[in-house]
Amino acid sequence: MLKNLIYRIMWRRHFWRNAGFDELSELYVSSMLRMLALTLMMVFVPFFLYQNGYSIAHIFATYGTFFATRILADIGAGHLVARFGPKHTMIISCLLQIYTASLFMLVPEFKIPGWVIGIPWGMAASCYFVAYHVEFSKIKHAVNAGKELGYMHIMEKMGAIVGPLIGGLTASAFGSRYIFVFATVVLIASLWPLFMTSEPTKTHQKLNFKDFPVQKSFADIRAYCALGVENTLCINVWPLFLGIFVLSGEIYAQLGILSSAAVVASLYSAYAIGKFIDVRNGRQLLRIAAVANAAVYLVRPFVGGLAPALAVNVVNDTLTTGYRMPFLKGMYAAADDLPGYRIVYIASMESVASVMKSTVWFMLAILAHGMSVYSIFILSFAVAGVASLLIVTERFKALGAR
Repeated sequence: MLKNLIYRIMWRRHFWRNAGFDELSELYVSSMLRMLALTLMMVFVPFFLYQNGYSIAHIFATYGTFFATRILADIGAGHLVARFGPKHTMIISCLLQIYTASLFMLVPEFKIPGWVIGIPWGMAASCYFVAYHVEFSKIKHAVNAGKELGYMHIMEKMGAIVGPLIGGLTASAFGSRYIFVFATVVLIASLWPLFMTSEPTKTHQKLNFKDFPVQKSFADIRAYCALGVENTLCINVWPLFLGIFVLSGEIYAQLGILSSAAVVASLYSAYAIGKFIDVRNGRQLLRIAAVANAAVYLVRPFVGGLAPALAVNVVNDTLTTGYRMPFLKGMYAAADDLPGYRIVYIASMESVASVMKSTVWFMLAILAHGMSVYSIFILSFAVAGVASLLIVTERFKALGAR
């Protein structure tokens, strides 16, 4: 039913995609459901751990473990995609994510060490993101890649609107652990679209990391590291800051509302941005959005109420859409320009970015032992702001003249 609805809405715009539309539509549906489940967790996990007695240093170290695990897991995921295909690797990711959700449910009673949670959580993320990028880069069309990215962004954001609202209301009504129960149910549901078509890439491939032309991708990897650091700090540190210093009362419900309202704003811009980067200079948009996003971090420490927090969320989500969609278009086009190395390119990008992200999180965890809670948040925002500026160092050919 959901698949048919998406087909009717998007068919006229995807007239060029008759023969293979099923692959895109099923990726749209699966991504929407998975994003719904992940936003249930991403928005609330840092405050959930803090509420259950984890220190800021412990929380940051958990994320450090998460990304440290991904350094090797990203390469391993590349081999899984090459051997079994991206769809089967996404299924493995969902199973690992379900296991991770079950660990979170046990936190209130057992206060499970962060590294125990971070390892399977990181493996789940590696399997998903490497497989997702490989599949989308394979089935997208170069001429309409921006528009297709726009549709994908819209579907993911639909899940991101519903997830925080359900999570916030569930935590307020029944208790925070039930967020993970609902997330598990949705993750299971996200598996079914993946069985509807065959694998889009050749399976039983042999990856060749040794001969990969790293020098051609150095600027891509550097910029992707910056994007990853900015994204992970924004997604995880900002809600925790709001939960500790800004919000009061039903904090989970407020976090859910703030997140969902911001997503609605970016939803309106996604389609227009997708069309723009197909016909205009996507690099110009990326630069403006990334620099403006860095400036937003100057404001975050001074937010003192629900309305200013909402304003920051709305601006941030819109700007993130503005730089992320051109960036991904450039990255997918770069993968196309490396025949035989698509999986190696994407796995390498993810793995090196995981090195940088784990380094940042562990450094912040160490510094959190000697700094006040408020000061460590200020430092985190500063690092994220600098990372946002470094996104503009990309050199993707598909984004037009510099």
